[in-house]
Amino acid sequence: MTKTIHRAKYLLQEPGILLKNAVLHVSSSGRITSVDVWNHRRFVPKSQVVDWGSAILIPGLINAHAHLELTSLGRKLSRFCSFSDWIVQLVKRRRTWTNEKYRASINEGVRMSLASGTTLIGDIRSRPIVPDEDSSIPLRQVLFHELIALAPAQAENVLTNLQAQLNHLPTDPLIKHGLSPHSPYTVSPLLYRRAAQLARIQKTVLATHVAETQAELQFLRNGTGEFREFLSTMGSLPADWLPPRLAPIQYLDSLNVLGPNCLLIHCNYLDYASMIKILKTRSHVVYCPRSHEFFGHENHPIRQLLDLGINVALGTDSLASNTSLSMIDEMRFLYQKRKDITAEEILKTATLNAAAALGYRGTLGRLNRGYQADITILEIPSYLSSRAIADEILEGAGECLATVIRGQIVWKKKDFHDIDAGFE
Repeated sequence: MTKTIHRAKYLLQEPGILLKNAVLHVSSSGRITSVDVWNHRRFVPKSQVVDWGSAILIPGLINAHAHLELTSLGRKLSRFCSFSDWIVQLVKRRRTWTNEKYRASINEGVRMSLASGTTLIGDIRSRPIVPDEDSSIPLRQVLFHELIALAPAQAENVLTNLQAQLNHLPTDPLIKHGLSPHSPYTVSPLLYRRAAQLARIQKTVLATHVAETQAELQFLRNGTGEFREFLSTMGSLPADWLPPRLAPIQYLDSLNVLGPNCLLIHCNYLDYASMIKILKTRSHVVYCPRSHEFFGHENHPIRQLLDLGINVALGTDSLASNTSLSMIDEMRFLYQKRKDITAEEILKTATLNAAAALGYRGTLGRLNRGYQADITILEIPSYLSSRAIADEILEGAGECLATVIRGQIVWKKKDFHDIDAGFE
């Protein structure tokens, strides 16, 4: 039964499919029951009509990779001499946090995400998730439990603790759980294999940082460079550790990590063979453009990945390497920097592609009948043309007016009031 009807000047069902003077019907269970052109004679009695006026309804924006726990580190780690130095500074600051400060940082990240139209986020957590703490958060989330242990002897203990934690977490319609073995330079081969096996058994997503820096490639190839020095200083490098002498993607493939449930974060440095391996295993890639720029990496291979047919999603990473958690900002930055990527392709990376990467294929990423009613509503100038609306939005036209998750308005501008707008 239809509970709410959302009306706006435009409705983008998915990148490339635009309706004018459109309405979207949402059931009491939070699913879309129909999408149509407005006709007052089809008004459904006993339904709430929300008229957003000069606005566009788009599929809810999805942030495929973030660390909300690092929100309070915004603009505090801008000076570092290497990537490992940045990590050392981050770890030192985070170690001093109380549980209250840790939660406050996450909550601020949630608030910022909702206020910028994000409806789903892939969030990595380094501390155990406390039952019920996330139950009051109206943001849809895939919470990735971070796993770190380069010593093989620690693998079983890490996984035992994780399994015990997962067994005590309550079910929540807005929360799914995933696994995140951190990276090839912090996770042993045994822990990678066991985590991948557990993720497949539980039918959940596994996310890992990989091919992020040239130093990582060097460390895996011959065991030298800044990561060896960093890990030795931290006391994390086992005495008998030997480099796999493989490129990062080939290394993960040798451990049976890659696959349709595998989310490869960053992938800044890939050769052609690695791209083909990602394609053949149907793994997903998450690209974080502004974090990529922050660290001064070389040109990201997103164009080659898309041309091969690899599913690429977009993420913000954290405020320790970014200036906001807004997917609108992220998309606009990419649109400005990469003229070889179209506006429609960019919108897909933050909607359809990201939904597939986080395990929501067929339920999120489109405004279609049967899909979850997760909607980002952008206020747009009345003169905006429908002919190239995706380009105009990514050029700067339109700001977040409201965020709807599972049919519920979870955030809206304070000065917004329903209006009875006339449409041409």
